[in-house]
Amino acid sequence: MPSQPLGLRGLNASSIVFGAQACFLLGNAVYTISSPAAAASLPGSPMSGIPEHMVQAMGITSLSTGTFFAIATYQRNLPVMLASLPGRLFAAVIFHRNGGGWSQVAIFETAMAAVMGAALLWDCYL
Repeated sequence: MPSQPLGLRGLNASSIVFGAQACFLLGNAVYTISSPAAAASLPGSPMSGIPEHMVQAMGITSLSTGTFFAIATYQRNLPVMLASLPGRLFAAVIFHRNGGGWSQVAIFETAMAAVMGAALLWDCYL
């Protein structure tokens, strides 16, 4: 794979999509860590009834994943972006099986995997 310059100049489609996902994850992290009760009480939230410390722990995983996605975006690390697809699809299956509010999360994860896959195909073949 040819090396690509680092930074934000000349972003490709996959970097834009992955960067947007990083921003969403980091925003989710800030919200769930700083306001766990509010996050758990959103209408239809899959986190309703979950103790605040557990909501914050979930926020920490969003922080870690969002940071990882942001670094991969900056580096234009296509193998990492590709490797995220099976994880998203696996998460979608688990969330779907849990039902309730998690079904909406499953749809989101599936959509993000599809958009990321399309962006990678665009960058690699078009």
